[in-house]
Amino acid sequence: MKSLSQKTNNSTLITPESTPNCQLSRLNSWQIAGKVMSNSNWWQLSLIAVGSASSIIYPHVPLVGFAAVAGNTLTRQKALISAISIWFANQLYGFTIRQYPQTVESFTWGLVMGLGTLLVTWLVTLRPKFSRYSFWGYLTWLVVSFVGAYAIYQGSIVLIAQLMGGHGFSSTILWGIFVKNVIWAAALSGIYCCALLRFTIANKMSPNKLKNPAKLLLIIFVNKMIM
Repeated sequence: MKSLSQKTNNSTLITPESTPNCQLSRLNSWQIAGKVMSNSNWWQLSLIAVGSASSIIYPHVPLVGFAAVAGNTLTRQKALISAISIWFANQLYGFTIRQYPQTVESFTWGLVMGLGTLLVTWLVTLRPKFSRYSFWGYLTWLVVSFVGAYAIYQGSIVLIAQLMGGHGFSSTILWGIFVKNVIWAAALSGIYCCALLRFTIANKMSPNKLKNPAKLLLIIFVNKMIM
């Protein structure tokens, strides 16, 4: 009986488990699609465009909702760039079109919002492994990270308001802000999941059907980054 493993000239061990088809079988469609989407420019630009346009509707953009979705669906670098871009567009629109007062207090508020957005986005990107393997893992971390991000972000806003002697936040106002962020996070996540579903259907990959060497290399590369 021949050995199931052999060594190449450079002493690299080749086993059935190291073959492309076997590596592909270890992956599921959610992992593959999620990795592709996390590096996608169009998804990043879509979030930035929608987030920036929302400044027309709201004086204060639901930054926590966008931060939670960006942090869960993009690479860390792309998520941070997206979040700060949305914040910047909101500030630019506010100080130009809405004519925010150009005072130290206004600039301080804007800076606090920007730093808070970056902080919660970075925290959301600390995704545990279980969140990358399935829809339920993604949904669980989305809910947990969103609630945590909202508590940190809004808590810092309330704290700064108290230190600056500004207006307070009633429970009704805080609840309204929370609901607004939930709605945006849910809507954006729905769009994201539909995009992943379309990807998995259009690119249904099985070891027996995937013959293109370029696709094999792509999936093996994705496998190495995920595992």
